[in-house]
Amino acid sequence: MRNNDQYFQDDPGNGIQRVSIYEFDLTGDFNKWKPWRTNDGRILPNIKSSFTLIDSPFTDDSLVLLTTYFNPGLTGRTFGGFGMRAPISAPLKIDNQAFIEFDLYYPRSAPGKYLRFEVWSTSAGGVGNQDNSGAKGKDKTQIYIRGENLDGANAYNIDHKCGYYDGETWFKKKFTAKIPDAQNWEYLNIDLHTEEGAEVHGAFLMLGGIKITQFDPKGEPIPYVVNKLKFNEVFPIKQNYNPAAGYFLIGTDGAGEIAPDTLGGFHFELFVSHRNLKPERHTNAPLWLKNEYPDFNFIPNEECNEEWDLHTEYYLKIRDAGDYKLHGHCLAWINQSPAWMDQIIPENITGKQWNLSGSFYATGYDAKEPFIKIKKETARRIYFNHVLYEMRHFMSTETRYNSSKERGIIPFHSFDVVNSEVHESRHSFPLQNDEHIWKTSLKNVSWLVAMTDNDIDDIRLHYMYLLYKFAHIAVPNAKMAQKYKEHYNEPDVIPEYMKLDNHDDNGSIDAFVSEKPPLLIYNDYEISAESKAKIIYNMIKELNTAWKTDVLYDGRNLIECMGIQGHDTVSPDLAKKNEHSISLFIKLINDGLLDSICFSEIDIKQPESAPGGKALAPNVLNEKQADAIGYQYALLFKLFDKYKQYIDHVIIWNQHSAGWGNSYVLFDHEQRASQAYYAIMNPDKFIEGHSYLDGYFNG
Repeated sequence: MRNNDQYFQDDPGNGIQRVSIYEFDLTGDFNKWKPWRTNDGRILPNIKSSFTLIDSPFTDDSLVLLTTYFNPGLTGRTFGGFGMRAPISAPLKIDNQAFIEFDLYYPRSAPGKYLRFEVWSTSAGGVGNQDNSGAKGKDKTQIYIRGENLDGANAYNIDHKCGYYDGETWFKKKFTAKIPDAQNWEYLNIDLHTEEGAEVHGAFLMLGGIKITQFDPKGEPIPYVVNKLKFNEVFPIKQNYNPAAGYFLIGTDGAGEIAPDTLGGFHFELFVSHRNLKPERHTNAPLWLKNEYPDFNFIPNEECNEEWDLHTEYYLKIRDAGDYKLHGHCLAWINQSPAWMDQIIPENITGKQWNLSGSFYATGYDAKEPFIKIKKETARRIYFNHVLYEMRHFMSTETRYNSSKERGIIPFHSFDVVNSEVHESRHSFPLQNDEHIWKTSLKNVSWLVAMTDNDIDDIRLHYMYLLYKFAHIAVPNAKMAQKYKEHYNEPDVIPEYMKLDNHDDNGSIDAFVSEKPPLLIYNDYEISAESKAKIIYNMIKELNTAWKTDVLYDGRNLIECMGIQGHDTVSPDLAKKNEHSISLFIKLINDGLLDSICFSEIDIKQPESAPGGKALAPNVLNEKQADAIGYQYALLFKLFDKYKQYIDHVIIWNQHSAGWGNSYVLFDHEQRASQAYYAIMNPDKFIEGHSYLDGYFNG
C-alpha cells in the first residue's frame, strides 16, 4: 500500500517484466544471414557495404560488424544504406506487446554518418523476395541513431565507453523498440540507413545481443498511482520560483481562462501560446508583394482573407486578468509557416541538395511548389515587415499595426525570434573539421535563406543576423531610436526596403521606444547534445560579437537569451548532459556575449527503458513511472536551482494532462498535483525519499 507522504516512497516492485522469446544465435546461425534489399525503396544496396561476424574486441561474445560505404555525389541519392536478413528457426508469433532489443557499439566518429535502423519481417504482411517494394509501415519499427541518440559520443564525461578499436574510442548503448503489429515472423530484417547527404567510406558499427522479448503473462502489474490533491489544495509554484526569491519566472501554456482561481493563474506567472504567434498567423501574402509579382499565384489561406490573424483577444485577457507576463512564440520557424511564405526560394541559388561547398541548403529546401524566386532585398522586406508588424501590433498603439490608444500596449516579456534552426543531424561532423563552424549546420530554410542568398559570407547580411536586428528595431530602446534617426539617410545602414512601408516617421522610431524591450531569444531543442550546443554557442558568439561593432548597436546583445527546449525523456544522465551544454552558454554570459538562458518547453516523456516502463500522457501512471518522472523533474530543478542566477524563466509546456508528444507535466488530467509537482517543489527531499531509483539515475 502506497503511504501518504509523497516525498518518501518505497520501491513498488518490478511489475510485469519482459522475457526473451527468441535470441539470435550468432555463432550457430550466422552463416544463414543474407544480404537483403532495404525496406525503404529510396535506398540502394551498395556492393561494398557488408556485414561479417567477428570476435568482440570488448567482450567474450561475437558481434556483427557492419561496414558502410555511401557517396551521395555518385549515386544521386541523399540516403544510403544496406540490409540484412536473419532467419528465425521456426515461425514466431509476434503480438502487439513485443520488442526488438540489441546492443549497438559505435565509435566516436559515428554521429553525423547514420540516420537509423529499420527493423521489419519477411513473412505475412512483410516481404517475401528481393523484388518486392518492401513493407508498407505496418510491421516495421525505426530506431534512430543520429548524434543526439548516441549517448557518450558527444559528452564531456563518458559513461558508455566500452573500449578502443580501429584507432577510435567506442561506446555501447542498448536499444529497445516496440514491434508494431501482430504476425508470424519467419525472418528478421535489419536495415542500416546513412544520414542525409553523408559520405561514408568504410565506417564501422557493431551489433550484439539481438533478441525479441514480450511481457511475461504471469507477472503482477505495479499499482496505478492515485493523485489526491487538486491544484488549489497545494502550495502555488510561483511562490517558490520567482525573481523576488532569487529565482526565475515560472510559466506555462496560457490556454483557457487565466485568473487567480484557475490552475494557470494560481501557479504560474508567465504565459505562452503554443501557436498564436507562429509565422502561420501571417495568413496571406501582403498586397505589395502580390503587386510586385502580379503573374504569380501565392497560395491563399482558405480560412482567413486578411493578411494577419494574431488572436489579440487571447493576450488582452491575460494582460487584464492580473499581474501576469507574456512570452511570444515564435517569429521565424521552418514549421507552421504560411503556405505563401513556403513558396519563396532564393534567386541566385540553384539545386535541391546540400550544395557542394557545404554552405547551406539550396533552392527548395522544405519549400512548396510552385516556387517563386525572390530578390534578396524583397525577401528582407518581407521579413522586416513580418517582424515589425507582429511585435508592434502588441507593443505599440499605432493604427498602422491594427492597434489603438484605446486598446493600449500589450507588453511582452520575451520573444522567441527564431525557433529550432540548427539541423537535426548537421551539428556533429562539421565540428570535427572546424571547431568554430556553425553556418553549415543550419537548416537554411528556403524563405529565410532568400534574405541572405549569395551574401552568405557577410555576417551582417546573414538571415540570422537580420532577423534579430529587425527585432531590435521593432521595439527599440532609446539608444536604438537615436541611432536609427542619425543614420537614416545612409543606405548602407538603413537600406531602402526598410523605408517602403511606413514603419517610421521621417526616420524617427521614437513612438515605439520601450523602457524595457522584450528579451530576444534563440530557441532550440536537444541542447543536451554537446555538438549541438557547441554549434549554437559558435553562432551566438559570432553574431553578438559582430553586432557590437554595428553602426546601430544599441547596447544590448543581438541575441539576448538562449532558449533551451525541454521535451525531454527520462534517462539516467539527462541533467548531467544538460549541465555540460549550458556551461557553454554560461561562458558567453560571463564574457558579456549573452544575457541569460531560459528553459522554454519543459515536459518529460516516459520511455520503455525507464523504471516502470513506457507511458503516454494523459494516461494514468503506475507508481514507479510516477516516481521516475518525478525524480527526473527533481534533477532538472536541482540544475535550475544551481544556475538560477543565469536563468530568466522556465516554462512548463502545458498546465495539466499532457505536454508535447504525450509527455507528462506537473498536474494530471483531473488537475491534481502529480509526483512531478512535489519533486520540483522540494527536489532534494524528493530524491532522498526515492532512493530506490538512485541506481537508475546514477545516484
